[in-house]
Amino acid sequence: MKSRFTVKSSLIALVASSALLAGQVYATSTAETTAQTEQTQQKGERGGKHHGKSMHKSVRKMLRSLDLTETQKTDVKAVFEKYKEDKADRPSAEERAAHKAEMLALISNANFDDAQADAIIDAKQLKMKEGMKNFMKMQNEIYQLLTDEQKEKFDSRFTKVKSKGRR
Repeated sequence: MKSRFTVKSSLIALVASSALLAGQVYATSTAETTAQTEQTQQKGERGGKHHGKSMHKSVRKMLRSLDLTETQKTDVKAVFEKYKEDKADRPSAEERAAHKAEMLALISNANFDDAQADAIIDAKQLKMKEGMKNFMKMQNEIYQLLTDEQKEKFDSRFTKVKSKGRR
């Protein structure tokens, strides 16, 4: 009788401690996930990563504060459209799938191929470099459309915006 009671109470204690431990693990993982989400959101608000659309949004937001004339607005739209057309050569779904397959082959290969990894990285960096260069060219063309007063205001705001992200 005593041994049955001991076994039952041990099982109950084990189940109870498992439930408490599971609750603690869940609470910890939820807190970590929440903290990571908040960090990601804060990074996005600070401008941690910029992708094409958010970068264009930041330029547009900056331009809104410069009180552009109607002619300037039309010219700026034309510049945006010009660079939008240049950006239209995005890879097709098949090309993206082939790239993923190439990366998976590299990652899953028993013998890691440094040369192949370097080639993939170099191609990606070249694309990013070209995209950034085009973005800077677009900004330069828009900047040349501004009056001297607007350029001063732009310079001031650009410096403020860039220094905010460096905290």
